[in-house]
Amino acid sequence: MDKKELEFRERLLATFMVEAGDHLQALEAGLIALEREVPPEEARSVVETVFRAAHSLKGAARAVNMLEIERICQCLEDYFQSWKHHGVTRLPELFNAIYDVIEGMRSFLASYDVNAPEGSKTYVSRLLGGLSRFEAMGRREPAPESKKPEAPEAPKAMETPPPQTAEPAGAGSKPALKEKAAAPETVRIASSKLTKMLLETEELLTARLAYAQHTAQLADTAGMIELMKGEFSKIYLNVMPSIEKDEGRALAPADTARLGELLSETQTRVRALDGRFKTLAKAARLNQKAFDRMTGALLDDVKDAMMLPFRTLLEGFPILVRNLSHEQGKLVDVELRGEGLEIDRRILEEIKAPLTHLVRNAVDHGIESPAERTRLKKPERGRILISIAHAEGSKADIVISDDGTGIDLTSVRDAIVKSGIMSREDARRLGDEAALSFIFQSGVSTSPIITDISGRGLGLAIVREKVEKLGGSVSAETSEKNGTVFRMRLPLTLATFRGILVKAGGAVFIVPTATVIKTLRVRNEEIMTAENRETIAFEGRPLSFVRLEHVLELPVKTKKKAAGEARFTQAVILGSAGGRIAFGVEEVLGEQEVLVKPLGAQLVRVRNVAGAAILGTGKPVPVLSVSDLLVEAVKAASSGHAAAPAEEKTDRQRILVVEDSITSRILLKNILEGAGYDVKTAVDGVDALTALKTEPFDLVVSDIEMPRMHGIDLTARIRADKKLSELPVILVTALDSREDRERGVSVGANAYIVKSSFNQGNLLEVVKRLI
Repeated sequence: MDKKELEFRERLLATFMVEAGDHLQALEAGLIALEREVPPEEARSVVETVFRAAHSLKGAARAVNMLEIERICQCLEDYFQSWKHHGVTRLPELFNAIYDVIEGMRSFLASYDVNAPEGSKTYVSRLLGGLSRFEAMGRREPAPESKKPEAPEAPKAMETPPPQTAEPAGAGSKPALKEKAAAPETVRIASSKLTKMLLETEELLTARLAYAQHTAQLADTAGMIELMKGEFSKIYLNVMPSIEKDEGRALAPADTARLGELLSETQTRVRALDGRFKTLAKAARLNQKAFDRMTGALLDDVKDAMMLPFRTLLEGFPILVRNLSHEQGKLVDVELRGEGLEIDRRILEEIKAPLTHLVRNAVDHGIESPAERTRLKKPERGRILISIAHAEGSKADIVISDDGTGIDLTSVRDAIVKSGIMSREDARRLGDEAALSFIFQSGVSTSPIITDISGRGLGLAIVREKVEKLGGSVSAETSEKNGTVFRMRLPLTLATFRGILVKAGGAVFIVPTATVIKTLRVRNEEIMTAENRETIAFEGRPLSFVRLEHVLELPVKTKKKAAGEARFTQAVILGSAGGRIAFGVEEVLGEQEVLVKPLGAQLVRVRNVAGAAILGTGKPVPVLSVSDLLVEAVKAASSGHAAAPAEEKTDRQRILVVEDSITSRILLKNILEGAGYDVKTAVDGVDALTALKTEPFDLVVSDIEMPRMHGIDLTARIRADKKLSELPVILVTALDSREDRERGVSVGANAYIVKSSFNQGNLLEVVKRLI
């Protein structure tokens, strides 16, 4: 194959990969719809859709000589053909087998190498073997309609897990799919090129701000020249009569004439200069307006090209919910609304992880088991709703709600106390809304055990951080036994936003306008101090007040104020995730549109700073992170000044590792010692109990399956011992079934980590969280 043929094949394969992704999404969306009992007419329509998807994928695979995919699709097509004539066989294990085949095709395509197409044949053979099992299931008789499994069987683990970036299609409240009409006059272009084009176009904003600054300076200069012309005219009118009357008494006649000519000539030049500057200033204003229009239109057009319908993000959630719920023995439907609303692709990419976490939380913490829902007189199948709607201005509201058990606010208060945020008495006095806002604080979790899905107390804090980094906000509502609602408000586009310029500690900063509740002047006598905390009255209620320079640990700059101004302090009230605090500043300089720039890889995470912006003068200004400011302000408000850094602990914390495998024991010991912990090992539960009764430890990391005494019994013995009952226990095991996790929770384990998904960072994160 020569170079041209190889290049053509690569282009053809790239087109096929995109088309194959669409067909696989259509297959998964149709299967999710068929897995539920839908009306016969709708079922026939969906079967027709999945049949056509398999048939189209088979033809496309044949065109690129991908015979493995063609053979798989032929088997799928034959089976869906039988569904068209004999009805759908709704067996949970059958659907699990089909999903395995689809995910297997996706994994095969993701790793396919055009230059080495033979490399994955072994894997494809295994996939076809799984498809043979699926074909055998297809010959079973349909299950009687009256029989319903209490909970679906968990899908079997695949040898190659599906890629995390895969986004199979879901289709809203009625997942039956329709053929998409081809978009007219469209062309495929790499998203990286669009992103580069947008970033280059956004750079014009800096030029636009500089242009406006220079135009203003030119207008100021024209005004100064006009004043100078007026003053010179007065001098000319006063001096010239005296010179004309001098008649050589003070000056020689020639000098008098020369001075008169000079004054007349200078007046003429000043008038000409004034006229020229006025013309230039007017032209600059007109050019600036034209430049603003052109750059604004160009930026809007490029931003429009970056806009994608929200469904491109939501398509993956029905299959995600289906798999998660099956793993936990739950029955959950997901409904999508408003997925046609378009939003910046970069926002979609950034919001995917927070949205996924909220949906995982809904399945893990919110939706009850079928038996529990039946006991509570709820429908057997739980429901998760994801909706998006246009909000005021250029904003979008995203709502994630479930009809599960809701958030236990008593558990939230206990978690607040356990994390050391406040005393039990203070937590008890919190109102429900205030207590609920703490779920977005790092370290606050109501989960009794840490698992691969949730329980670390970091997820919602990261959700809030990501949302606020995008210039948005997030809040929660809950009702016991009725479910939970999370609301996110996000901008529709990124990069440019309105910012308020403030001055503190002699430096200028930008605060995102979206986070500013109000700017105001406060009389100094209205700033009250109670229990070493400053407060002001706002909307009839006390509000914490801190000086921005104290929070940012900047030197306080004293500035001379006019007599009237000296009695006032300027303040900016900032709000996020249900909390609000007033920050005292030296001066509020105004509001303007700014282009935010990241700080770069060297400064990937700077406390209190979200990025930087370039003003029209060319001066870089830090953009403040409001979520960080609010956290720091709580510390500053409680101490009366910026919080001092905590002292490092000098005593090393001790961990007991209980593991019968010498390889795993050495691995865990090295990881923990490398993180600075003092580690001792034990070979089984009996050995561990002996060590626990003779030496103090801060945490136990244990396997489950061990000789003499396994990890479950060890955990139960630890919880039964009064001296050891509060000792944190992490179970690290190869057992990954739902029943094994539930056993770990029931005996009192604090965390359950599966070895198949073991990650050194996750282990250290969990250890740090528990001790």
